[in-house]
Amino acid sequence: MREPMQEGLVTALLWLLFGGSHVVLSIRAIRTRMVARLGQAGFILVYSLVAIGTFAALVHYVALHRLAEPQTSLLVTVPPVRGALIALSVIGFSLFVAAVLVYPRLPMATFRHRVMPARGIQQLTRHPFFSGIAIWAASHALLAPSRVTFVFFMGVIVLSFVGGMHQDRRLVAELGEPYRAYVAATSFWPFVAVITKRQTINLREQPWFAYGVGIGASLGLYEVHDDIFNRGGAYVIAAVTVGSILAILNSRARAQRPREGS
Repeated sequence: MREPMQEGLVTALLWLLFGGSHVVLSIRAIRTRMVARLGQAGFILVYSLVAIGTFAALVHYVALHRLAEPQTSLLVTVPPVRGALIALSVIGFSLFVAAVLVYPRLPMATFRHRVMPARGIQQLTRHPFFSGIAIWAASHALLAPSRVTFVFFMGVIVLSFVGGMHQDRRLVAELGEPYRAYVAATSFWPFVAVITKRQTINLREQPWFAYGVGIGASLGLYEVHDDIFNRGGAYVIAAVTVGSILAILNSRARAQRPREGS
């Protein structure tokens, strides 16, 4: 007989595998040794393969067991609250998509770590990728129809926050005082730095096209929401894999431009 909470526990363990591999490979001493042996491109290839493999295992398991251990969120029964959470989900995912499109401009962009004054989306949040996906996941966790999906989305929130903080510490160690000042002038969660008067929003610098693409992608995703985890999660795995590869290739291409023109 199946033990209670088995699926939720396995989901949590798969999250630990995915998140733990991220953290371990990002530890400065380990990363430095691997880059010295494999080169920057080789390290990123290994890092990406590990991330894709562990993420695929997690999503595939959740897709197969997402309806196990059903639970009904009381928030689903309150239309205004449910509507607000859906809107928050759209905002979060839109920010995530916009972050992928502007990724090469960010200080943490692969192949090109450099610090510039906060511009555009960075005025809202220095981690639009992490904070956007955390907001999206939080709204889903509050509406989760089962223990497996609740654990899955809570894992997204934890990994996003821990990932952003870990990345900040690594870049402070790598880039020093310029990045430390950048962190002090910006915020992880959207608008916190603006509210606390550490940052101002310049509307002309905002990536409006990226925001528009993000909103369009969010609304399109909502239309096929019930089918996203079909086929064992293949759609989610493929979308995240392709998006990650495109972001890395775009970042590398932008990083090589100055050398090509010199």
